[in-house]
Amino acid sequence: MINVLLEKKAGLLRCKAEGHALFDQKGRDIVCAAATVLLRTAAQVLGDWPGIAFEGAAPERGTLSFEAKADGGEAKAELKFAADFLKAGFDSLAKEFPQNVQFECNLEE
Repeated sequence: MINVLLEKKAGLLRCKAEGHALFDQKGRDIVCAAATVLLRTAAQVLGDWPGIAFEGAAPERGTLSFEAKADGGEAKAELKFAADFLKAGFDSLAKEFPQNVQFECNLEE
């Protein structure tokens, strides 16, 4: 199972994902692919955004985490968008594949 924790508060966004979906064999797992695309895309955009201090790691297959901190206005809006994007994506994925994805979310304004 993939376990995802998403937290946002006061200009800070954290996300941690661990595990494997085990929906299908390695290289053919659509649930793992969907989770990976959501996480990598959000991390790449946040990492490149001006005004966001970004730290991320993927030390091994099945593990990815990042922390993004905004320094002000437009960057805070980008963090909010990224949080909303990840929440919508993982809510949907966990609803469709509850045996493969567990999603916990705590978003504060």
